[in-house]
Order: sequence, then C-alpha cells, then structure tokens
Amino acid sequence: MTEKVRRLSGRRELEELIQTCISIENRRFNPFLLDISEALSIIRRHSSHLRTLDDHLLDMRAITSVARVVGLQSANLRFQSSALYVDPSMVKQKLDSLSREQLAEFLLLSWHPIVELEQLTLASTKEAKEFWEKMLSFFERRKRLHLGPFVGPVSTDLAELARMRVVEEKAYTRKMQDLWKELKASAEKDERVVYWDFIRGPDFAQTIARAQLVSFLVSYGYANLRRKGDSMFLIPKANPDTHLEGSPLSFPIPITKEALVRAK
Repeated sequence: MTEKVRRLSGRRELEELIQTCISIENRRFNPFLLDISEALSIIRRHSSHLRTLDDHLLDMRAITSVARVVGLQSANLRFQSSALYVDPSMVKQKLDSLSREQLAEFLLLSWHPIVELEQLTLASTKEAKEFWEKMLSFFERRKRLHLGPFVGPVSTDLAELARMRVVEEKAYTRKMQDLWKELKASAEKDERVVYWDFIRGPDFAQTIARAQLVSFLVSYGYANLRRKGDSMFLIPKANPDTHLEGSPLSFPIPITKEALVRAK
C-alpha cells in the first residue's frame, strides 16, 4: 500500500469516526455503542501519516469528538471515565513535528476570546453630552406624534381589570369548587359523567379552560377519572380528599378540535 493510499484510507476512517461521534452527540445513537479503545486505536494507527495542516486538524477533531462521547458516557454513569487516555509521548511527538507557522495557525484557530474591553474617550464623552443637550423634552417630542391631549394616569376598579383580563373575577380555588358542584349535579343520576361531554364549552377556548380546571379537580382529590374502553368518565367525590401538593401521577389527554368532534 502506497503512502498516498494509506493517507486517504486514514482520512476516511477518521472522518467516519467523527461522523459517528456527531450522531451520538445528536442523540441518534447510544453513546455506549462506540468502543472507545477501538476509536483510540484508529487515531493512533494513523498518527504517523499526518503530513499537512488539514491532516492534523482532522486528527484533532477526531480526538475531541471521542472526548465528547466519553463525557456523555461519564454523565450517564455518574462517574469519571478513564477510558480516554492519550499517550503524552504521542502529544509531544505531534507538537515537535509542527512548524512555527502551523503552531501559530493552531493558536489562531483555537483562540476564542470571550471578553471585550471598551473604554470611554474624551471624544465619545463629548459626543454623548452634546446628544443629550440637543434632545427635546418628552412633551416636545410627543407633540410631533399628534397624540392629542396628554392624559395622566388614573385609578381603575376590579371590574375593569377583570374585563381587561389583568386579574380574575374569581379565585382559582373558587372556580374549582364551583365546577366540582356542577360535576356533582351532572352526575346525580348515573354517578358519573362522560369526560368529553363535561369539559365541552361554548367555544374551543372555554373548553380548554374547563379541561384545565377538571385536571386540577382530579389532581387535588375532588374527582376520579376512569377509563372504560375508548370512553373516559368523571366520578365526583362526595367528600373530597384534598391535598395541596397534588397527585404525583400524570395522565395526559390531548385536546384538539378534531378530538372534540370525534367525541361527539
């Protein structure tokens, strides 16, 4: 095998290793599917065939990619992995083989400053002072917008805030209790109510609001949710077993307009 063929083969193996690591980082594969020892043996096997700057960059990308996968494995196992080991002599050999120009280029490629220093100058301070001195007052600038007479702030009442939906007219707990009473009244005959029939409101927005309240009724012990086949039923409790922290269980129910049509 010629030197050129060995270099091409080595580049291809390193590129495949990098792509595998990227797929693992993107959570397409389990990080433990990568054999770290085999990955490092691939890197070591081709380290003696590095000639150009691109070869060295590819080699460094492969090492850092494998290192990130080891980090993912360590996070999953909750301990520091010792699988990644780079022979110091190999690192020294790589550095000794680089020219000053290559070392300088590596420095520029790895240099990512995170701090920027800015300072005030006499000219910028003078410019800022002139800007504020020439700026018109608030009232003068407002006249140019033709907004009419200036109206100062006024007070408002609870009804106006409720109309603007800034505050609720009823406390959330009061809303839950009212809905619980409605549920008990609806379930007097059969002792249960069809879930979709009960949450349906005059429009989709109110249906969502009722569904949210019902979820709290179930979570906080005011009612039970039972499933029978493809149907769901709400069963109110005569004496609710309320608990402020809510239920630790979760039962997601997707509510879409299509789901409401199917439930009719």
